[in-house]
Amino acid sequence: MSNWSAQFKKDCEIAFNEEHWQKINYNTGCYEKRFANSRDNYRNAELEKQRAYILCNKSLMNMEKLLVDFETHFNENGGNVLWARDMEDAQEMIWEIVNRRDIKAVMRSNSEVLDEIGLNAFLAGKKKPLFETHVGRYVLQQAGQAPYHPVFPAMHLSKEEINGILHDRFKLKLDSSSKQMVNFVRHQVSQEIEQAQVCITGANFLLSDVGGVVLTENEGNIVKSCASAKVHVVVAGIDKVIPSMEDLSILLPLSASHATGYPMAAVNTITFGPSQTDQGPHEMIVILLNNGRSDLLGNEVVRQSLSCIHCGACISVCPVFKNIGGYAYGTPYKGPIGTVMTPLMLGLDDYEHLTTACSLCGRCTEVCPVKIPIEDLIIENRRLVATERIGDAKFEALVRTMIGHCKSRKKMDCAQWLKRLEIKQLVNKNAFTKRTMPELAPRSFSQLSKEEDL
Repeated sequence: MSNWSAQFKKDCEIAFNEEHWQKINYNTGCYEKRFANSRDNYRNAELEKQRAYILCNKSLMNMEKLLVDFETHFNENGGNVLWARDMEDAQEMIWEIVNRRDIKAVMRSNSEVLDEIGLNAFLAGKKKPLFETHVGRYVLQQAGQAPYHPVFPAMHLSKEEINGILHDRFKLKLDSSSKQMVNFVRHQVSQEIEQAQVCITGANFLLSDVGGVVLTENEGNIVKSCASAKVHVVVAGIDKVIPSMEDLSILLPLSASHATGYPMAAVNTITFGPSQTDQGPHEMIVILLNNGRSDLLGNEVVRQSLSCIHCGACISVCPVFKNIGGYAYGTPYKGPIGTVMTPLMLGLDDYEHLTTACSLCGRCTEVCPVKIPIEDLIIENRRLVATERIGDAKFEALVRTMIGHCKSRKKMDCAQWLKRLEIKQLVNKNAFTKRTMPELAPRSFSQLSKEEDL
């Protein structure tokens, strides 16, 4: 068992408790109610999802041309495009931008790709102050916690826990209402925004035809950050590029309804480059991140996972996520889509255990707004793990032994003590402690049938 696999099992055990289950299921239940109501906004939701599916696949098949066109148009708008092979490349580029301009403080948006490159830990190691602009993530930053969900980063915390964090950090009164806490955090974020000189964001989409960067949010803090910062840095995966602005009429409503259950995000912004006036960033840089995406693009079977618009819908409906939580995955990309992308991008050797974090119920495939067959892709990952024989050699040997016994009637009729030994060594040692395994009967069915003369 690898270190990552052992840590995954340990984290699952920690998260598997009644209090955690109640909080997560309450929050995901609220989401599912809003999402069910949002489908009424579509005359034919499945047709719209089919259009999105075709659009995203078209973008993947023409990614090279679309990226070149985006770079050309964005440069014409006065911006600058950099290409990063991996997270180390992206970190070095960001540090060069921040260090060369003698930036005192940096702010960032809620973005999985920024977590992917380890932005917070990297800048912390460089002793460069960084703060979150997202209300939920700002609270987590004060508590020293990572985001739990891509859209609802603090969904694992109760109102009382959030109140306790703000009381410990800012002496906010302990009986504060939810509205008072939100208004307080927004005020704190606004003060931080005025001090920062660089704003680092992700991107929901990159528009190839006009060189535009699409940013969606519900709080408006990204717009405030970009307006006050001297430099705006965008880190975006190469899979974010789409052909034209017209495509947003399909993708933005689908993204919003599947992310939060609302018809549209509260604030949708398209920025084309540095500001031409006194307000807004004087410099804008887009870092296009590969980090294994080209390998996924070259794999015809799993390529479609790059179509993901990261709405978080598959995570919110996943029964495994509701039980083991967001931290157990150990990666920025959580839930079903994370179990597909992470092992392929970061290596099956370290992340093969994630392929087991799925019940194959199919809800992720059903809810996906761009019709990614997530369930089938997880099965494909499991096939790769089995084919390449990745994992615990002792465990695999025991599995082969049990398979051999199950294929032989004579061996199935062997002494019960031997079967108990196999189950003890094979199943009990690798199962979670929360799961109670059944005991074998004293006599097998074959023995009983002979005794009863069946």
